[in-house]
Amino acid sequence: MSLTFRCPVCQSQLLQSAPPAKGVSCENNHQFDRAKQGYLNLLPGHKKKSKNPGDDKTMVQARTRFLDANFYRPVAEGLIDSFKSSIDTTVPLILDAGSGEGYYTDLIKKSLPEASIAGLDISKPAVIASSKRSRDIEWLVASVNDIPLMDNQLDAVISIFSRCDWQEFQRTLKTGGIVFVLAPAAEHLLSLRQAIYEEVHPYPVDKLLNDIPTAFNLIETRNIHGNMILDSSEQIMDLLAMTPHYWHVKPEQKKALERLDNLNCSFDMKLYVVKKISE
Repeated sequence: MSLTFRCPVCQSQLLQSAPPAKGVSCENNHQFDRAKQGYLNLLPGHKKKSKNPGDDKTMVQARTRFLDANFYRPVAEGLIDSFKSSIDTTVPLILDAGSGEGYYTDLIKKSLPEASIAGLDISKPAVIASSKRSRDIEWLVASVNDIPLMDNQLDAVISIFSRCDWQEFQRTLKTGGIVFVLAPAAEHLLSLRQAIYEEVHPYPVDKLLNDIPTAFNLIETRNIHGNMILDSSEQIMDLLAMTPHYWHVKPEQKKALERLDNLNCSFDMKLYVVKKISE
């Protein structure tokens, strides 16, 4: 069974275009071509809030270097373990909503080779990088606020340090489908934050729970902890580029961080497993 796409213009079903075209089109003749890298761009220009939304090429390259060094491999393994214990089908339909450059999406696909998986991100450079990582995943340039999938088909949605649009998750998930949300816990990247700011506050924990609608039920929470030894300035700056602090750090704070050549830094994350119980 494969994923069924929805036209981002008129919301009708997208089908494979007739040859020689290599993209998809709907009954109203809205057409979307596949890029040479294999992904589909389902984010129309009129729905963009900026010319180039999401992470830029430099940030994507930093994220790719850092994740490929497997500092967060225990995070991926914890997610996959929870996924396998929560999903009751061997051929699930999965969406990674905010897939970035595809590190986690690719590992999930490798652990569940029979699954049909799409990775969605608003950043075109991120999706291009994802397309280079795996040809076994349907990569999409699109917004979490307007998921280009037809209703009630997904077994799982994955949201890793990304915005949750619960209305769209509810629309695209089957009843009984599950959302896996990975978010920072109180002490996440504490050493990095202490190296940047004079005063550091814990991340607010469980704020997410206030936003879960009544159609969903929290069925599990799991803490994922670990420690990283970063032994170069490049690794430290790559980690910075993966965080929201990248956008807020002042020039003098960035220069101070660049002078560090090692950092002992822990990650502290919380995984929420949330089940759709009604329409």
